[in-house]
Amino acid sequence: MNLFKNLLEKLKKQVNIYFSGFFLFLLIIGLLISDFNFLKIYLFILILIFFNFLGYQFYLIRKPSKEKSIFPILTNILENLQEGIVFYDENLKIIYANKKFAEIVKLKKEDLEKLEIGQWMLKNKTYEILGNIFFPFINGEEIKIISEKPFEIIEVSFKFPEEKYYTVGYWEAEIENKKTKIRLVIDRTKDVIESQKRMEFIQLVSHNLLSPLSEIRWLLESIDEESLNEENKKIISDVLEIVRNSIVFSQNILTFVRAEKGVLSLNINEFNLEELLKKILLSFQKRIKENNLKIEAEIYEKAKNLIGDETLIFLALFSLIENAIVYNKTGGLVKITAQKVEGRPYAEIIIEDTGIGMSPEVLENLFKPYFRGEKAKEKEVGGFGIGLYLAKKIIDLHGGEIKVFSEENKGTKVVVTLPLEKSLIPGII
Repeated sequence: MNLFKNLLEKLKKQVNIYFSGFFLFLLIIGLLISDFNFLKIYLFILILIFFNFLGYQFYLIRKPSKEKSIFPILTNILENLQEGIVFYDENLKIIYANKKFAEIVKLKKEDLEKLEIGQWMLKNKTYEILGNIFFPFINGEEIKIISEKPFEIIEVSFKFPEEKYYTVGYWEAEIENKKTKIRLVIDRTKDVIESQKRMEFIQLVSHNLLSPLSEIRWLLESIDEESLNEENKKIISDVLEIVRNSIVFSQNILTFVRAEKGVLSLNINEFNLEELLKKILLSFQKRIKENNLKIEAEIYEKAKNLIGDETLIFLALFSLIENAIVYNKTGGLVKITAQKVEGRPYAEIIIEDTGIGMSPEVLENLFKPYFRGEKAKEKEVGGFGIGLYLAKKIIDLHGGEIKVFSEENKGTKVVVTLPLEKSLIPGII
C-alpha cells in the first residue's frame, strides 16, 4: 500500500501537464470518429499510450536499471488481445509480437523476435503472410484507405497464399527514448466470407423469386378487364400492385448485392422520364387512395428525355418516391418536378412531400446501408434499409448528385441531379 502511495506521489511530480493536455485532446478527437474499425484502433492506441506511460513510470520507480523491458506491465494486456500487434525498430527488426499476431502470420513467437523485415518475405512461403502485412500495397487485391492521419489505417484483401481480409493500423511511438514502429492487425476474413455467403444466398433467393413474379405480373396484365366486374377489377389491381412492388424489392436486393461486390455496371440508353414516373406511381395507387394523397407532377420539355440506365434510375426514383408517399400524412401532397438546370447539361428532379420529415440525426445516416430511422420502425414499414443507400449509389454511378432537405413534422425535399449528356457519365465515352 505504501509502495502504491509512493508511486502516486512520484507520478504527480513526474507527469507533465503537456502530456495530460495532449491525452485529453486525443480523447476529444475520438468522440468525433464514427467508423467502428478506426475507432477500435484509435482507442487501443490511447490505451497503449496511457498504460505504457504508467507502466514505465512504475518500472522506473521499482527497478531503476540500464536494461529495462520495453513493455513493463503491458505484456499481459497485449498477449490477451484479440487483435495482432507487432513492435519493430527503425532498423526494421521485430522487437515484440503478441500471441494473436503470431497466429495470424502462422509463425511461432520466438521465430518473430529480432526478425529483420524486408520484401524478401514475399518470396518465401513461410513468411509470405507476414510480408503481406508489412507490404500490403504490393500484393493487396482491394485496398481501402480508412485514415492517413494521425494514424495510417487501411482495409486490404489478399488472394495468395490464401484468401484473407485484414484491417491494418500503423503508427510510430517514442518508447524509452527510442522511435518504435507499431502495427495492429484485425483479421476480418471469417466475417467477410460469412457475409459473402449470406449475400450469395440472398442473391439466389431473390433471383428465383424474380422469374415467377414477372410471369404472374405478365398474366395479370394480360387479363381483359372489360370482362370483369368492379369488385374483380379492384382485386386484380391490388394483387398487381403487390406483385409489382415485390418485383422492385427483388430487383433492389439483386442490385444491392452487385453494388456490394463492386460489379454494378450501367446499361446506357435514352428513356422517357414521364413514362418512367407513371410506372412508379402505378405501384402506389392503393396507398395513394387510402391516404387521400394528392400527387402533382410537372416534367418540363428539356427534362423529359434522360440518358442513363433506365432500370437502375427506376429503382433509385422508386425508393425516393416511395418514401415521399409512405411517410406522408393523410391528405398530404407529393410534388414531383423535373427541369433542366440553367446553363448546365443536367436535369434536376425534385421530389417534395408534406410528410413527417426527418431529424438532423436521421439525415446524417440516411444513405448508410441497413439504416432505418425510429419513425420508420414505428410505422412498421417493410424493407431492409437499403433503398436510399442504393439510390445514392446509382445516382453517383451516373455522375449525378442527391441532396436531401428535411424538417420534422413539415416534410422533405429531395433534389436529384443527373447528366443529360452521355459523355458526362463516368467511364462512358
